Amino acid sequence: MRCSLFEACTTKAAMRGFILFFFALTSAVVFGQEYKNQLQVRHDNDFLFSIDRYYTTGTGFDYVRVIDGDFLLRRSLEYPIQLKISLGQETYTPRELFESNFDLLERPYAGYLFGSLQISKASEKSIFKLEGEVGLAGPQSLAGKFQVAYHDFINSFIPVWEGQIANSMHVNLKSQFVGDFKIQKSNLLSNVSLVSEIAIGTKTVYAEQGALAYFGKRALTTLTSAFGRLGDGPEFYGFAGVSYRYVLHNAIISGHPFGDSSPFTLDEVSSIFKGQAGLVYRGERNFAEVVYYFQTKATEREGRWQYASMTLGRRF
Repeated sequence: MRCSLFEACTTKAAMRGFILFFFALTSAVVFGQEYKNQLQVRHDNDFLFSIDRYYTTGTGFDYVRVIDGDFLLRRSLEYPIQLKISLGQETYTPRELFESNFDLLERPYAGYLFGSLQISKASEKSIFKLEGEVGLAGPQSLAGKFQVAYHDFINSFIPVWEGQIANSMHVNLKSQFVGDFKIQKSNLLSNVSLVSEIAIGTKTVYAEQGALAYFGKRALTTLTSAFGRLGDGPEFYGFAGVSYRYVLHNAIISGHPFGDSSPFTLDEVSSIFKGQAGLVYRGERNFAEVVYYFQTKATEREGRWQYASMTLGRRF
């Protein structure tokens, strides 16, 4: 089992109900109608790999809306601006869940509760995204309390949650640029994308460059779910990608940059390599995505990260 009340969906009964609910929605598809809103829920978890460490779980709720006019960014004539509002919680733990000696911990316990607003602008072969985020780290995120309460409820082991990152408030800005290229005359590849991302703020400061390859039936750049666009056409495709992130600061590991009272912090690793592979289905109104994520260590004491993510969405 995982470590948050939000994670009850990872039990077999709840997961079956979740999937049945999704396919019940799918049966109500009405093709040929345009929808400008989408609600979606995402759950990240490492339970498939029988481990409980590092980024152990995350849950997020998103509302996406197509904006008819300008909103901070100027829309092009053909392609509207999209707005995305998110609320989420993330939980990080060391591997040593019963250890109180900080010298033996691979990373601090940490929780993060956040809200964000993202604006995206499309052109024929590119996507630009700008995102602002406000979050609470530490005990006030409630991640530790949820984990302990959930494990107590299922009569499982109780992590000690000693050495947690202290309470702090964070503000972050992130920008992302995607260049998307259609592969002509290929029976395997449909598109290749280059993704550049920069984040600055009190929580994280980094620069990341990645590349993604897509296989199967994927829509045009401005309409594809690969970049969160609410296009009309159905999609069914797989993807795989790699990226390199250079990290200057990570408050979930090293504490707040402008003063921190955490009992235990570590230095972040500056160079991180990441990989991902996934499968996506989009009908006229329903969306489903499953992704496997891999990441090299974030502190010198850690091992590699592995976790899976599932997202289900409904347009209206």
